[in-house]
Amino acid sequence: MRLLSLRVLLLVMLPFAGGVNAGQAVDIYKAEVLVKNQSEAERNAAARASFGELIVRVSGQRAAISHPAIQQALPNAQNYLFGFAYKSSADKIIEEGKSLSATGLQLNFEPRAIEKLLRDAQLPLWPATRPKVLVWLVAKGPAGLRVVPQPADIQAMQAQASYRGLPLVFADADLEANDLWSANLEKIKAASLHYKADAILVGRYAPSSIGSIPVPSSSLSNEALDTASTSLNGLGPWVGDWQLVHADSIQSFNDETPEASGLFSSAIDRAADYFANQYAITPTNQGPQSIVLRVRNIASFGAFKEAQRYLDELAMVQRMEVVTVNSDGLLVRLNVEGDTKLLLSTLALGRRLVPEAAATAPATDIDAEAMAELDQALATENGISPQAPVSAAAPTHAGTLEDPLIFVWQK
Repeated sequence: MRLLSLRVLLLVMLPFAGGVNAGQAVDIYKAEVLVKNQSEAERNAAARASFGELIVRVSGQRAAISHPAIQQALPNAQNYLFGFAYKSSADKIIEEGKSLSATGLQLNFEPRAIEKLLRDAQLPLWPATRPKVLVWLVAKGPAGLRVVPQPADIQAMQAQASYRGLPLVFADADLEANDLWSANLEKIKAASLHYKADAILVGRYAPSSIGSIPVPSSSLSNEALDTASTSLNGLGPWVGDWQLVHADSIQSFNDETPEASGLFSSAIDRAADYFANQYAITPTNQGPQSIVLRVRNIASFGAFKEAQRYLDELAMVQRMEVVTVNSDGLLVRLNVEGDTKLLLSTLALGRRLVPEAAATAPATDIDAEAMAELDQALATENGISPQAPVSAAAPTHAGTLEDPLIFVWQK
């Protein structure tokens, strides 16, 4: 059955309880293509053909491929490779009406070279840890509701998600179809908890002849309800309406495409655009900013090293400096590429550092013995005492030495 309308509701939830391994690392610098042979010329052509996809995925910007600096680099895309590998494939390449045997080629692009290219072009960099999106799908036809999506729908979503570097997981049919059809967000959120995803994508389909799709049963803002209640009838062969809900923000979108695959691709693009806007690092001429955090629940040197490693590995953190350590926790200064909003979004995705007000358990105080151990270990490692006086030079914005942002380390 060909369906003639679609409504997709995207809900980005608060962190699920019990999950500390948030987000998902995506290999954004890898491309896989089919080639006719293993010649250098064929490999270089494949690098040029996949370069645009890579730039879109790493930058998070669909328009990045049109940037003059990227266009200038495109003819020499092979210079941005650091490795490649071939593998057998049962697929075929159609060329001039002929079916040719194909070989799989994995191209590994050099992250630092790509990042430098983006920075020089003043284009964003969307780090490799991406929100994992849980997808629920339900369709309505003459025979009633169906929660098992068509394979073509899933394939279209997966293909575009791979292109944009957005990890998806598809929910099992373990929720009542009526709850999905009415977009009962409370029940959907409850059923989604064990997936430990960072976002939920609920898709609802119906032929336009069946009528409009109901407004979500859970309460939304008036603005969102006005948009959601718009009828989809008569807009074209394939039409879509979806809403992106994140924290206190609700984004609504409408699309019309000749084929259903275009509608699903558009939904993934909208989601990826939104997340890239939330988490991408945008180069500026102002240089790195200094943001001071007080980190509580660090009761041993091992916990400190774990927290230090976590912060050092954040793409936006250029340098971490321990200012003081006492029974109130660690005071650290981060030199970051980006602003406080981006840092907070990044930490919320990681879920290892939680704002004190949102922590589910109180921080553990450092006892005297643990304090002495931590002091000695830090002094030995850094050559300075963590109790040394703080620098007089301090920024005047939020997250200063006088008024640090306070977080609780999640063990």
